Amino acid sequence: MNRCYFPVNSVKIPPELCLRNTFLGDSIKTLRIMRHAKSDYPPDVRSDFDRPLNEQGRKDVPLVGKLLNNFGPQPDAVSASPALRARQTVEGLATTLNVPTNTLRFHESLYLALPQTLAQAAATFPDSVQTGLLFAHNPGLEEWVAQLTGARVELPTAGLVAIQLGCFSWTDIEQKYGQLLYFIIPLLIRAITQSNRLALESV
Repeated sequence: MNRCYFPVNSVKIPPELCLRNTFLGDSIKTLRIMRHAKSDYPPDVRSDFDRPLNEQGRKDVPLVGKLLNNFGPQPDAVSASPALRARQTVEGLATTLNVPTNTLRFHESLYLALPQTLAQAAATFPDSVQTGLLFAHNPGLEEWVAQLTGARVELPTAGLVAIQLGCFSWTDIEQKYGQLLYFIIPLLIRAITQSNRLALESV
């Protein structure tokens, strides 16, 4: 069953996010898909490829990174679009997660990629990789999530989806379906943080 998590009264971390809820030796693949953070439209930048993150985007990246750092396994491999907004997003997240930037891989094909191209990029992850993280753009990402899981997800900027794939090799990703594990957006993280802060202040 596909699941999404929203704060209702108390905040609950889904079990799939718990650091200790992993099965050693289990080689089934987990794919994390993240859209670049919110970008700017500087008047002196004419190319869509060269648009940078705006102030809100720069704030949202560490929010997502801290959540993943506290409650999820580190990605074993990271691939991203080389567009400036995507590059700044992945490099910012890598800093929060303490992932060496020299392990990041940028692929021209991921810029405004269609679902088939996204799947082909994920298929290049080595089978030694358990958790792969891929950064790209809409509408291709939303369409790809729908193809993989059957779930219609509106993926905002800096939104992240985690999918448990029904395969043991990344090369099989185009022939298999996956299960949507969780869906994270910065707005939800800010709401949880604010709720926790208010709860502490009321004690």
